[in-house]
Amino acid sequence: MSFEQFSLKSQMRKCAFCRHWYDPTNSCIRPKAPNIGIWEYDTRAMRMCLKRNTDTEGCFGCTKYECKIADGK
Repeated sequence: MSFEQFSLKSQMRKCAFCRHWYDPTNSCIRPKAPNIGIWEYDTRAMRMCLKRNTDTEGCFGCTKYECKIADGK
């Protein structure tokens, strides 16, 4: 596992935080400082994107991104 920090307030979009990236247990993300929107994610994890119907890494992003963390908006 290769974890990297990510701010939910960032304009960047990461598949690991997208509701369309199939990770029902959220095993590839973990809170670092959730009160200020800082999380960590596994950059190398591969999961199915339910919108694009293909495996993608957690570090990828696309225009269909929808944050699955409620406080991230």
